[in-house]
Amino acid sequence: MPETELQQTIWNALDRHPVCMVTTAADGAIKTRPMSGHIDRENHRILFVTHRHTGALDQALRSPGVSIAISDENHNFYAAVSCVAAGIDDRDLIAQIWTPMTGAWFPQGPEDPDAVLLSLTPVSAEIWNGPSSSVLVAFKLATAKILGRQPDLGVNATIDMR
Repeated sequence: MPETELQQTIWNALDRHPVCMVTTAADGAIKTRPMSGHIDRENHRILFVTHRHTGALDQALRSPGVSIAISDENHNFYAAVSCVAAGIDDRDLIAQIWTPMTGAWFPQGPEDPDAVLLSLTPVSAEIWNGPSSSVLVAFKLATAKILGRQPDLGVNATIDMR
């Protein structure tokens, strides 16, 4: 099925800013951490190389839901994306998406036995998408104040990502 315009906007924001905040909630503890992902649109997932021993993968797999937060301030676009988590132990795939940044965390390279993939598949997203011009935002805020109305600062919507 083809992507909707709003789905494309989310994937494009992830392409521009693959570092996002990943939040898990397991055993009564909520943890949020920045993680750099590899965007795999063809397979509808975001892949993160993570350590087996740090708990990010374990927490994600035990969590009833995992979310990622996207912040693209230059485009005044923000999203909270609910995902389903899976672990993937695939040395070839790890090597395929390996970057110098990943190597900083795994000195033994893609064959590091502690390296594993956290795969997040987006299910739904809440987005905030507004005008990217600060002049336009200021104008809309001033106009709304003068007219005694709520400012129209763009779209806030919940969308299906499947």
